[in-house]
Amino acid sequence: MHHRGLSTARSALEVTWLLAQTPDGVRADEVAVRLGKSVSTAYNVLASMCDETVAVRRPGGIYQLAPEFRRAVGGDSDPQDLSGIVEDLLARTHKRAYAAVVRNGVLRVAIERGLQGMPKLPGLSSEIRDNAHALALGKVVLALSPADALNRYLALGLRPFTPNTITTREELLAELRSIRRTGIAVEREEFDGDFCSIAAPVLDARRHFVAAVGISMSRRAYDEEHVALQETVRDVSRFQASADARTVLAPDSERRLASLTR
Repeated sequence: MHHRGLSTARSALEVTWLLAQTPDGVRADEVAVRLGKSVSTAYNVLASMCDETVAVRRPGGIYQLAPEFRRAVGGDSDPQDLSGIVEDLLARTHKRAYAAVVRNGVLRVAIERGLQGMPKLPGLSSEIRDNAHALALGKVVLALSPADALNRYLALGLRPFTPNTITTREELLAELRSIRRTGIAVEREEFDGDFCSIAAPVLDARRHFVAAVGISMSRRAYDEEHVALQETVRDVSRFQASADARTVLAPDSERRLASLTR
């Protein structure tokens, strides 16, 4: 019984993050796919969330995050307009766009935007943990992490996801130095075959890390457009590299990357 309750709680958290990433709402069958469970189970989870005013059901069987819940967790009060940045990335690159933030020590994909027919990066969940070194979004955060957090991540080993995944400490450190110098992170079929991604950090006025934003695309699109796409991602994020870039991810409790070192 305890295991069932824990599983239900995890499912509710996963759906909450899915709704937060999808302001236009999702259907129960989409939730079932995300959870890897039956549609009836998805309906039960969504119904419980509606009962607790975490979610609301709209006409046509669409579920959205409840406005009062979004306000309670600060979703409408973030001083950084991450939604606008992601929408701008989508409009200017015509590629699926993302924003990942660190909250309570966990790196999460908070916003995702794409048009119908745009492929999704297979296997990408709302939390980025031991796959950070294989994703452009994760590489941005690793590059700007305090040394102790980065060393903890490296100590766990670099899991290979494809033959192209970086699996040595030296190679990853060299790439992170390049990210700090250029303000751009890339991965080419390192997390999944035929998928590539580009990302950059968004900083506040004090040059503290706010989010990592990026786009994903096919290998062909990357090969043909990556130079222009990198410039667009850098321009939209408004990141400007500097000598102190290593210290911009403040090592306070809100930004410690606990999820990357478990």
